[in-house]
Amino acid sequence: MRRTKLVTTVLLLALAWTLQLVPAPAGAVVGGRAATPADNPAMAGLVRSGQAAVDSLFCGGSVISPTAVVTAAHCLEGGLKASQIDVVAGGVRLTDPALQRARVSRVIVHPGYDDVRTVHDVAVLLLATPLTVRPVALATPAEASLGAPGAILRLTGWGEQRYNSPESLPDTLRYADIPVVANSACKRLFDVYDAALQLCGRAANNRPDSCQGDSGGPLIGGTAPAVRLVGIVSYSADQCGSPGFAGVYVRVSAERDWIAAAAGLDGPAALLPAQPAAPAVRKTVRTRIGTISCDEDSCSVVVRVSGSGRRDVSSVVVRVRRPEQRGFSATSRYVQARKVAPGVYRARTLLPYGIVNLTAVAFDAAGTQLGVAAREQIEVFDA
Repeated sequence: MRRTKLVTTVLLLALAWTLQLVPAPAGAVVGGRAATPADNPAMAGLVRSGQAAVDSLFCGGSVISPTAVVTAAHCLEGGLKASQIDVVAGGVRLTDPALQRARVSRVIVHPGYDDVRTVHDVAVLLLATPLTVRPVALATPAEASLGAPGAILRLTGWGEQRYNSPESLPDTLRYADIPVVANSACKRLFDVYDAALQLCGRAANNRPDSCQGDSGGPLIGGTAPAVRLVGIVSYSADQCGSPGFAGVYVRVSAERDWIAAAAGLDGPAALLPAQPAAPAVRKTVRTRIGTISCDEDSCSVVVRVSGSGRRDVSSVVVRVRRPEQRGFSATSRYVQARKVAPGVYRARTLLPYGIVNLTAVAFDAAGTQLGVAAREQIEVFDA
């Protein structure tokens, strides 16, 4: 049976320091197949400096130049420094002694990254030494059709092949072909979905699918010689492979100019101006995460909305974020809450074992963010 209990941040930090937390390999492709070097030569992995790749890979990425890798911004949460990260590339097996490895010299996170809505979820890693693998080109705005509904994109990744199952981690890279679905379908699943900056992928019966920890990994489109990086794994809903859900990916064509500038693809590396700030939260709407109760199958999270603007609230979304921790890699997903009484919403979800952070976001009918509540350091464990 699953239960939850709150633990203090101080205790967790002390425990992390004592145990020297090492993340498990990032999630792989549910229902995928073993990859060959030809399936994605530019595939990269983010690993802990000084540790074996097979034991410490925590996110994916793509080599976009000999000295630059693009990944998801949320992979760098938790205060990770460049000196703590290496990049591996040039092979499909994490235990391959010929796998290339380079130290990260600089981490550049998109200045518009919003960890509540998970938009602009992109970061560039600059490398201290060059890799000799073939980089993948970024999809340009003129190539946005590569990510149009109906397009088939190739997903690659290492790690869990079943949700919340570290024992399913493979040594060999896996791949799957994922169809892009209509923006309207994804907007129904996620109020935070932004069609201008994101695309949505879902296979029949949701298999194959990206899974927890696949974050930062690539969606590749086009045909040789015009192969392009079209998407970057960002977030998903509930269990990976669950019927009726989908994975959300950064739309690279929309972020291409920033990525290229940060990586120095168009000249010396320089940062573009930050994106406009997110709409201010209305002070008349207060959002609070209340009772969390779990049974053998799932957990119920109650969200309460109050204040004079309560009636403006059209929907509430709960984000489940598991930070990087011992035995698990960083993951993020969203769950739509159901209104059960005036000002009261309930989200039913399967919380992953370990420490999780919850964020509840209230929206009006136009999709404007009205209120945000966070509850962090919740421990979920077996009874």
